Amino acid sequence: MPNPHPQPLPAADSIRGLACLIVLVMHGISFCWPKAFPLLRGGGKYGVWLFFVLSAFLLTLRLQQRGFTAVSLLDYALGRILRILPLFTLACLLYYWAGMGIQDTDQLHAALTFEQGFIHLWTIPVEFKFYLLLPPLAWAGLCLKRRFGNAAILLAGIALLVLQQSVWPYWQTPENSADTRWYLPSFLFGILAALLLPYLRNLPRIRLATPFALFTLLILLLALPGSRLWLFNTPLSDDLLDKHLYLGLIWACFTGLLLEGHGLAGRLLCSRPLAFLGIVSYSTYLFHWLILMTLAGHWPGHMATFPIGIFLSIAAGAAGHYLAERPLENLRKRLMVRIRKPRYLQQ
Repeated sequence: MPNPHPQPLPAADSIRGLACLIVLVMHGISFCWPKAFPLLRGGGKYGVWLFFVLSAFLLTLRLQQRGFTAVSLLDYALGRILRILPLFTLACLLYYWAGMGIQDTDQLHAALTFEQGFIHLWTIPVEFKFYLLLPPLAWAGLCLKRRFGNAAILLAGIALLVLQQSVWPYWQTPENSADTRWYLPSFLFGILAALLLPYLRNLPRIRLATPFALFTLLILLLALPGSRLWLFNTPLSDDLLDKHLYLGLIWACFTGLLLEGHGLAGRLLCSRPLAFLGIVSYSTYLFHWLILMTLAGHWPGHMATFPIGIFLSIAAGAAGHYLAERPLENLRKRLMVRIRKPRYLQQ
């Protein structure tokens, strides 16, 4: 049954903001100081995998709360379409106009039809195509949970992951592939964390949240190619690019433990600046590459280029949110009011 009174998730926007901040910082440093790129290669994907996990987590919770009725699923589909496609189309056209990543009309067509990913825009087709799979997976998981309990969800999740990895093992993932199949583990971990949230709420999260946040930070820092070179004299490589299976699991645990603001780390996550960045993160993500690359091309290596680029990227994200995302969300709400209203009241 739908839950009319969902519990608040005070750190949800901030965790989305953290994902966006990771991408901004990693790309900003790499663009402004290209010599740093081999040391950080793959670090920007930390934020992408967190986006994948968090998106699946929050959408699964929303479907649980609103139910799986025809109206609820229509609302879900309409929300995803209006939130993602208009701004993604605008971004593709801008990058094509700037000659950045999308070089000709064939590539523009491939980008707009989700056939191929270009520069950082590859993540949007991956996530959007997963939106089709999420409702049946969430519904099946919820049915298993109600009938057989949490153990059944975990066993089914493990079985799905084993099956997925047997067909599309993570170490064969093409770089920046627009095919969702490679990144299914990140989304599945998000769904599982959402379904298991009542169990997670029984854990001593006040004691666990901050240590796990520090553990996550340590793992992310140690996994960077530059850190391994410095600490272990490991040659620089691109082997971090396909580790979404492991880091997706870590991000799912991180999300489940910190989403409700527990512990010192949870309270820090609930900061207003990080929450604001989370609110404007989609537009920021879409347009930051254009801004950072343009600035770095004109003023390479300048210390001011990095903070100015970050500031302008967030400003562009705020503009996209207030000029497009919010009006489109209001349009969705108006359309759903008309759909839900009995016909005799519409006449």
